[in-house]
Amino acid sequence: MNKRAQNKFAEVWIEKDILHFIYAPIETLNLPRAKQLLKLRLSIQNEKEYPILCDLRNVIQADKDAMDYLAKEGSIQATAVALLVNYPHSTSTAQFYLSTSIPNVPTRVFENRLKALDFLAKHPIKR
Repeated sequence: MNKRAQNKFAEVWIEKDILHFIYAPIETLNLPRAKQLLKLRLSIQNEKEYPILCDLRNVIQADKDAMDYLAKEGSIQATAVALLVNYPHSTSTAQFYLSTSIPNVPTRVFENRLKALDFLAKHPIKR
């Protein structure tokens, strides 16, 4: 059975040694929400480091403080992060985030879920 957790901002589960993190519709991702979301993710990881598929397609915008927090503290117990986005605007916003917040683990932006999963497969779980 796959371990799952959710709150009103996201759902998270582990499947085939990849942690799936799907954001609920959020107008603005701010620092307090980012902290809640990290706590949610860590609640199912059992101290293991996972590659993370982070589906941002429902997030409209994010505060700089939230982006900086997730780039640093949000990298805890992650081997790599694939950011899944939908639109060219979201892609450029996510790329800007990567260039300014500089995550602590390999992080890339994808519009294609399968390519994101291929990237994560190169950064396996650490038990």
